[in-house]
Amino acid sequence: MELTSNFGMLDAAIVVAYLLATLLVGVLANRRVAGGVAAYLVGGRNAGAALNSASYVGTGLGLVTLMYASIDAFSNGFAYVTLALISFVVSVLLGLSGFVVGPLRRLELLTISEYFEHRFDRRTRVLGGSIGALAGILNMGLFPKMGATFVTFLTGASLTAPGSETTVNLVMSLLIVLVIAYTMLGGMLSVLVTDYLQFVVLSVGLFLAVAACLSHPLLGWDQIVASMAEHRGARMFNPVADGGYGWIWVVFNTVVFLAAAICWAPEASRALTAKSERVARLTFLLAAPGQFVRLGVPALFAAALFGLVAQSPDLQGHFFPEGLGGEASNAEQAMPFLLSRLLPTGVLGLVAAGMLAAFMSTHDSYLLCWSSVLAHDVVGPLTKGGLSQAAQIRITRTGVFAIGAFLLVWGVWYELPESVWTYMAVTGTIYMSGASVVLIGGLYWSRASSVGAFVALLGGLVAIVGLFREELAASTGIDVPGEVIGLSSFGFCAVLFVVFSLLFPDREAA
Repeated sequence: MELTSNFGMLDAAIVVAYLLATLLVGVLANRRVAGGVAAYLVGGRNAGAALNSASYVGTGLGLVTLMYASIDAFSNGFAYVTLALISFVVSVLLGLSGFVVGPLRRLELLTISEYFEHRFDRRTRVLGGSIGALAGILNMGLFPKMGATFVTFLTGASLTAPGSETTVNLVMSLLIVLVIAYTMLGGMLSVLVTDYLQFVVLSVGLFLAVAACLSHPLLGWDQIVASMAEHRGARMFNPVADGGYGWIWVVFNTVVFLAAAICWAPEASRALTAKSERVARLTFLLAAPGQFVRLGVPALFAAALFGLVAQSPDLQGHFFPEGLGGEASNAEQAMPFLLSRLLPTGVLGLVAAGMLAAFMSTHDSYLLCWSSVLAHDVVGPLTKGGLSQAAQIRITRTGVFAIGAFLLVWGVWYELPESVWTYMAVTGTIYMSGASVVLIGGLYWSRASSVGAFVALLGGLVAIVGLFREELAASTGIDVPGEVIGLSSFGFCAVLFVVFSLLFPDREAA
């Protein structure tokens, strides 16, 4: 079987033009950062609802999200859309209730970790910032590799002369350098503006890709659904059917999406960049449809490719060597391969620009958020007399550069040995399990104490056990599912928080 692509010179020209435009935005944004550290880290807290919600969706609608969603949906079908529904509902509920996001905006903070000192003490802030930055930077480690995989199969580079993987890695390296450049120059203002531009470009690209899937003569909605139902059964549509994800998976991901929205810095920071509390709440409401689309559309792409595979023996051998009812193989190639075959030259370039926009919009937010956490919540509190605004910006820019350099080595040139899903779940839960408990408890429980908060944040480190799940299963014969480990981590942190807060109350509450 030959994996061909329609990607041509016109497509390449469209992509290059777009990338140059984003760099120009960063240069222009740099002229607007004279307002000090608040302007650099949270865009001066002056983002309107449209800009803020587009940036929020753009951060979550990363290429890594599209890739992983399509990978999982290729094996699990439309049951994966359960995550899209969860994300939608969480965003709506936060927008309507103002739960956590409202109080945070009223405090006019620069980072989420800053709240830990405001409510508890400085050591809790430093610990939260350190664990958060560690988890976030490690979480980013696989983003470039997924971007490289996408470019490889979208452009057909995997079929060229030997050394094509090196070429693709060089392209990814250049993209990361570009993101580093405009993020260092313009800070959050640059991130907000470029994310908005990227949101528009990606929205157009996704619309064109969805239209191509549903109008293809061999596909269409009915054919896609029928293929899934015939060959893989009810678990492709019902997450709790026999052989499906199960209820624990549903509950765990509901907790994860809520925790990410309120404390995972690249996403939760949108509550801090908003012009007002009303705008912060409206941000989540307006972003809710986008939260659904970012996971639902790649699931459609994966299902569409399955429809093509079901009609092609050659494709079956490549993607389902054990038969259409067995485990999927080469699932990471599903989405880029489908787009490269369905879309004509020109349109493919627009879609590619949109997907690379998604790649960049995630990286810029992550780079800025985690470097600002290191500067504002770790280095600053540990520095006698604190840091000046100029020093905070300088250290944040240095952090952007250092994290970017780490990604160039770890994410592009180093092959990650762990399961990608386990890797993402563990690195995220290490921070979110403790931080979400401390954040919610601090805001809504008067007896929450500094000792309880500190211990709960440390408790989240237990999630690192998930990295060694396969090794533990091999040595003990007990295989605990990743979602069980993750959900247990949240529960463990909650228990630690309550128990130690009651045993060691703060003096004011004693």
